[in-house]
Amino acid sequence: MPPVSVKQLLRAAAFLALLMALEELAGCNLCKDEVLEKAASPDGKRVATVLTRDCGATTSEYTAVNLQDAKQRRLDGKNDVFVIKHLHPLHVFWQGNDSITIDCENCNLDQASKKLEKLGSVQVIYR
Repeated sequence: MPPVSVKQLLRAAAFLALLMALEELAGCNLCKDEVLEKAASPDGKRVATVLTRDCGATTSEYTAVNLQDAKQRRLDGKNDVFVIKHLHPLHVFWQGNDSITIDCENCNLDQASKKLEKLGSVQVIYR
């Protein structure tokens, strides 16, 4: 096997640095969330968060309701129970520890890109 030149080592190091930078960027969330309202379940174990999410100029801003464990600090999109394009005034009301109502004013619920009826043990009611 021929010896490796300094030039080849520098190219390999630059390539690895580029790969690491791309991997770091891929893990970044470029979306900006703005929390509009939070409502804790009666037992305090869960939190429903109403938010707007803006992921940049190439996508529309949207409104979402996220439902997750109260101990979880960072919003996780997999816990979104309701997502609709553009900004809509909406509110959440707990009916008990396992039931929440989402009231979306001026919404056409058929236009929601995500509208779960249940997440875990929590039933989601829309009006």
